[in-house]
Amino acid sequence: MSVKNTRQTKQKSLILATIRKAGRLLTAEQILTAARKTLPKLALTTVYRNLEQLSNQQIITRLIHPDGVTRYRITDELHNHDVVCLNCSKTLEISQCPLDCLTLQIEESTGFKITAHQLTLYGYCAECSSGSPDSETKDNLGVEHM
Repeated sequence: MSVKNTRQTKQKSLILATIRKAGRLLTAEQILTAARKTLPKLALTTVYRNLEQLSNQQIITRLIHPDGVTRYRITDELHNHDVVCLNCSKTLEISQCPLDCLTLQIEESTGFKITAHQLTLYGYCAECSSGSPDSETKDNLGVEHM
C-alpha cells in the first residue's frame, strides 16, 4: 500500500498530538472526543482517514482488541508487543521482542527483509483470572470458558 497525502494538516497534527498526549491506547471515538475540544467540527471520517494515513506511515500503531474495536498508539522506536485480556480488554506491553530470533531465521530461509511485525497475545489478566478455579467466564468474543 502506497503512502498518499503525507501533507501535515491541522487535523492530522491534532490527532497525532491527542494520541501522544494520552500515553495509552485510544479508540477513534476517544480521539474524536478529545480532539473536538480544540476543533469542534472535526468529523469521525476525518479522524479515520488520518489514522489510516498515520498508520501507513508507521507513525502510529493499530491494535485490534478481542472486542473488535481498533485502538491506536504512537509507534515506539523500539517496538513493543501486547498482551490483552479477553474479559476486560486490559492491555499491557511486552517490553522485549520475543520474535527477534525467529525474524532472523525467516529472513535467512526466505530471503525476505522483514521490516515490521506485530504480536498480540490474548488471555486473562490477574484480576479476571483470580476467581474460583471452576468459575465460568465469558470473554469479549462471547466464548464461554470453564
